[in-house]
Amino acid sequence: MRVDARDNQVFHDHAAMRELFRRELMALAPILSGIYGNQGLFVRGHALMPCDLPPHLIGCLTTLSHAKRDQMHGDVRCRAVHLPFANESFNLFVAQHAYEQCDRLQDCIEEIARVLAPEGIALIMGFNPLGTWRPWLAWRTRVARQSLHLHSAQSWRRHLLRERIDTLQIRFPGLLLPRARITSPGAPPGNETRNVFARFGSSWLLLARKRRATLTPMRLRDRNKEFGLQPGLLSGARRARA
Repeated sequence: MRVDARDNQVFHDHAAMRELFRRELMALAPILSGIYGNQGLFVRGHALMPCDLPPHLIGCLTTLSHAKRDQMHGDVRCRAVHLPFANESFNLFVAQHAYEQCDRLQDCIEEIARVLAPEGIALIMGFNPLGTWRPWLAWRTRVARQSLHLHSAQSWRRHLLRERIDTLQIRFPGLLLPRARITSPGAPPGNETRNVFARFGSSWLLLARKRRATLTPMRLRDRNKEFGLQPGLLSGARRARA
């Protein structure tokens, strides 16, 4: 189904959505403060979503946003399943609701694994398919003539594991109800994120790390067996003797 750009804008620019996006980024602050490297990639669900990450130690941050279907716009234009970056380019990968409009999730995750450097950190945020926001999201997407493919954090965890990316932690930084709250930019997330019911809220945050490539041990050759010594003169020596 064709999605009108204006309707797509209304969906991501709703007050409750803007508040949720801000809270999710605020929840990244204590994590990002301990991550450093040369290159980072930040992929968002829409260009209207906040693009300023909390303070971090990444030297250069590339920003992309979902445009339509599997297309990404921003610092470069590309497809979600074909990122135009070299293998193992990024020490940090952040995705905020970036793959919920893509049909080929496993292909997208394979691209994430390809561009993420060994020991690189991946921070993935998505809507909770079993959360309290599910009816509201269904209504909003129907109004916007848009479809979302909601995946749980556990589903992402299984997909990432196939690509040798280990999930370290799953958090629930969102809101229980879709409402717009006035949150100051520097304020920490409220007590609602620590509530026992937080896992049934709007969204989840997955923290993962790519395994470092290990060297395959080589079998040592047994010189006595593979290179049996047979005493004798060299061919040149025989000629000289003759």
